[in-house]
Amino acid sequence: MANDLIDSYIKITVEDEIHSEFLTIVDCLKHYANTQSETEAFVFASTDGSRQSVTWSELYNKSKAVAKSFVHLGVKEKEVVAMNIRNCPEWLYASYGAIIAGAIPISVSFTYVDGSDLVALMEKLQICSLLVMDPGLENINWEIVRRLLDNFNANGTVKSSKMPYLRYLVGVSFDQVDAQLQKFIDLVHDIKSGITLPKVSAKDTISLFQTSGSTGVPKLVAHSHEAFFKCVTGKHAEYLDAKYKHFNDRPFAWLGGYPLSVITGQTRVAISGFCKPPKDRVSFMIEVIQRERCSSIVALPPLMHELIKRQSDLPSDWPVIIIASGGQPMTKKITSCIGKSCKYLLCMYAATEFVYLAKSLIADPENFTEYSCGKPMQFPGLEIKIVNDDGKIVPVNTRGEIYCRSPALFKEYFNDPIKTNAVKSVDGWFRTDDIGRLTECGELFVEGRKSNMILSGGFNVAPEILEQVMKNFPGVEGVVIVPVPDDIYFQVLCACVVKKAGSDVTEEELREVCSNYHADKPGLFTVLPKFYLFFEKYPETSTGKLNRKELEKIANQRFKSTS
Repeated sequence: MANDLIDSYIKITVEDEIHSEFLTIVDCLKHYANTQSETEAFVFASTDGSRQSVTWSELYNKSKAVAKSFVHLGVKEKEVVAMNIRNCPEWLYASYGAIIAGAIPISVSFTYVDGSDLVALMEKLQICSLLVMDPGLENINWEIVRRLLDNFNANGTVKSSKMPYLRYLVGVSFDQVDAQLQKFIDLVHDIKSGITLPKVSAKDTISLFQTSGSTGVPKLVAHSHEAFFKCVTGKHAEYLDAKYKHFNDRPFAWLGGYPLSVITGQTRVAISGFCKPPKDRVSFMIEVIQRERCSSIVALPPLMHELIKRQSDLPSDWPVIIIASGGQPMTKKITSCIGKSCKYLLCMYAATEFVYLAKSLIADPENFTEYSCGKPMQFPGLEIKIVNDDGKIVPVNTRGEIYCRSPALFKEYFNDPIKTNAVKSVDGWFRTDDIGRLTECGELFVEGRKSNMILSGGFNVAPEILEQVMKNFPGVEGVVIVPVPDDIYFQVLCACVVKKAGSDVTEEELREVCSNYHADKPGLFTVLPKFYLFFEKYPETSTGKLNRKELEKIANQRFKSTS
């Protein structure tokens, strides 16, 4: 029993209700197309006041049409379909179409304007035969891809010596671009007859999800259909009930929203990726939530704090019942949203590799303790333990690394057995890299990362990758990225810079170069340094190695009160 815990180990043995009639996403799409045909599955709100919706029947039928077009084009089973598309109906049809066609969808973002990260990602994928993309803001994504192609054709075929596995390219919303590409809209409306679609099984890979690192080439997390149904159906996931109309402004690529609403039958409200950016994004989201009568929302901590500040401005008939948040250790400050902003705050401990592990549904801020994630999700077979550096289970209330073993655990890091084996044991335990503790009553607390990984606004930032990028900037000899505590983002980045001899590079110049190097102009994926410190040389340990901890101490002393 959880209230008898002595050692930091829990195994869930209770039985739960699982929607056994659904084995795959394809089953869900068929079911809701038949039972909720004209109900809105997705709503896209725009800043001009317009809205676009997709019904369940449209979602299934158009996705199925795209699946047949993909097969006709030449995409084979188990190949990867990459998508670089802003939130819109076409993203849905491409993703679910790939699944129905027996392929594996993945959303990709081009972070660097030279395309180096896209080339590296395609090399890791190896079997990515198709890229579906929109041109990006001011055509920046198309400019990146076009420089990487040897040729491209209106029938969808392409060749690229830098991305040799890529055979097809399809364009979304390329009407204003001077490029002859296969149009995605034609794949939706050109119904292919005589195409046999494969049988999709529960153990097939549902999608590849990029880990939430904001720079460099991320790990590619492969999940099965079966894993998702284990953790997002049943009594333990009551907050995912279709009775809640759900607002989530995050890109569809983010596992925190995809493909959960299709499994649960919820209506999801999103912001169109093609509308003019709002002058005040938070005010616009509040307007959309109110107009669409959304009763549940996902809000990362930065948005949470904005909602808290604006509580007095919320309308009297504000519809939100539940706010779900996560992505970084939760502080007591965010519980002040309970009341006017929502009736309940749902704190989630989640990750790309294990989806959901623990939750806390809070109705009274006085019942919340700093960094609490509540208790483990109640689905059978879930195990959690806290271990020391030797891998031994520690007593309760002792800090250590969080391990989990779960029916919802990811299959592997795609095409990366070395990294998979480094975090996933032969007997199925996953090393989360998170530091935490379990209490005697089974409450889980998450307090930070074991590695140098920095948690900032719900993103995991690998400092070594960003350091390597910034070392190539003019006038820079060395860069070390360290975290500075922050009330809203948990941690923000400080770049500790050593200039090259004779260089007069300034902080303003580095900020500009850093910003210009990244194609992610809306800032939805990229976390850049907030602070800069310049050194003649870095502090060293007694053995002559870089003393990262001392740098972090110096940065905290300088910036902690201003973050």
